[in-house]
Amino acid sequence: MNNNNFILLSNQRCGSTWLITSLGNCKTIETDYEIKWSNDLLLSKASPYHLFLNNNNLDDIFKKFPNFDIDKTYGSKFVYDFYKNLPFNNYNEFLNKFIGYKILHITRDYLDILKSKLVGKVIHLLDYKYIEHNRIIDKTIYDKQKEYEKMHELSKTNKKMISFKEANSYLLNLFINDIISLSLKNKNKYLNIEYEEIKKNINKLSSFLQVPQKELDEKLFEKPTIKKNNINYKNNFENFEKLQILNFKLKNKINYLRENNFKLEDILSYDIISKKLKIKI
Repeated sequence: MNNNNFILLSNQRCGSTWLITSLGNCKTIETDYEIKWSNDLLLSKASPYHLFLNNNNLDDIFKKFPNFDIDKTYGSKFVYDFYKNLPFNNYNEFLNKFIGYKILHITRDYLDILKSKLVGKVIHLLDYKYIEHNRIIDKTIYDKQKEYEKMHELSKTNKKMISFKEANSYLLNLFINDIISLSLKNKNKYLNIEYEEIKKNINKLSSFLQVPQKELDEKLFEKPTIKKNNINYKNNFENFEKLQILNFKLKNKINYLRENNFKLEDILSYDIISKKLKIKI
């Protein structure tokens, strides 16, 4: 298998659908699907573009692309489930699935993720001029456009207040997922970029994926398949200041781990007595 093939790893609401479809519009890259760990972690019915990694390997998943060509570069995305964390006893098996693949890890401010997910909801608005009709992910999103457009309008006036307890637990879930992804940085060809800084780091993305920078600029920012959502969602959270403090601590820890080697078990461990995941922040 071509060792230039890559997986985009991210939490939800980090621009993964915009990025993977835009990259797939580049001449030398084919992209499709969204990989999940298992159907058991989904709260709703799986989408047509979902594939599951627990009983597959990535070679098998990439071979599902139509007209598979061993000399082409293929990419897909693994997006962590928002409501249910990857089970601790699956960590090693999960990480071993990615050996030999390039890892493009996209991170985003956790409070921005919460606002996009809980206030704005999951919405993908297409630019019909740049759809790739052979991709399952594009076709699935196309079929849901009326639903997405309705949700987009409703999100502008969403005033539902999210409890501190709920938001706090989700912040920790997002942090756990990024720690797992960061643990791959010394095992794989790995690039981490903040969602908000992709344009600023387009040269790094160009070098990593071996795609001309001019082409990336065109496909990501001038002619993307997914339109950018410019709604500035409100802070509909109880005790927002306390959430900001926790978010700041988590962000600092992530920044430290980016620059330093670490063992996953030193940050995340499982207490067999309480049967709870322990997090060292």
